[in-house]
Amino acid sequence: MDIWERIRYARDRALAAEETERQRLAEADTEILQRAASVRLATRQSVREALDDILDESSEPAKGIATATGKGDGTSSGMDAEDVQQDPGSQVSG
Repeated sequence: MDIWERIRYARDRALAAEETERQRLAEADTEILQRAASVRLATRQSVREALDDILDESSEPAKGIATATGKGDGTSSGMDAEDVQQDPGSQVSG
């Protein structure tokens, strides 16, 4: 596999991970889980977009998936869900 194929593969995996995070965001039942999924989604989007730039291509997630925030852009700040699940006592309210 050459470098371009590897980059496309990584981009496609990031796109699939975006879809997973969109689903988690839609299913999140607490604000903390929503923020965590939103942060992960934004990170996956950034990675995919950077790989698109490298490849000089454009990839887009499937349309029509609603987000729990109602914005649809997946951007917000918050803790990672793994942090929340592993150590909920370390949360900072705000």
